[in-house]
Amino acid sequence: MKNEEQDLNDLFAHFDGQWDTAEPVMGHEDRFLDRLEGKRKKKGLLFRLAMPTAAAILIMFGLWTMFRPDGGAFNGNQTAVKLSPKVQETQTYFTGIIQKELAKVEKEDSPETKMLVKSALLRMDALEKDYEKLTKEALSKGENKQIIHAMITNLQTRISFLEDVLTKIENIKKLKENYHENTQT
Repeated sequence: MKNEEQDLNDLFAHFDGQWDTAEPVMGHEDRFLDRLEGKRKKKGLLFRLAMPTAAAILIMFGLWTMFRPDGGAFNGNQTAVKLSPKVQETQTYFTGIIQKELAKVEKEDSPETKMLVKSALLRMDALEKDYEKLTKEALSKGENKQIIHAMITNLQTRISFLEDVLTKIENIKKLKENYHENTQT
């Protein structure tokens, strides 16, 4: 027990004198709580709206698949099919949202956010490649619930990711503004 305590003391002794112990500026906590409350209200609004829409489209797709007169995704001697209109409609809807959010992220490219934007774009490329694989799988194997769910989840993940990136960019901008305000006073 003493040995562990000594190890911890040695570890923290290394940082002695490096801790930030300055008191925050008057009203800091109130401003922080106000911003936090504002973020909670704004964060995920698109995602909360997209979830019921995606669920409704998925249910409609399931019903459409069950009651189709041709009996399924393959018709006669076809080996592959195009994506159904409902899936294409869903894809178009989410792609539009993603393009708008991506444009916002790209617009925020600045020296302070350059690394974040670059990293976000790389992550979006990876998610796009995953989506293309899912689409090819749906075309080759036929649409099924798991593939459609994975496709919708991928699209929703991209929207959430872009919203998080925009929130981080906004935080960086506010930190920069606060830094300039505090250094000028």
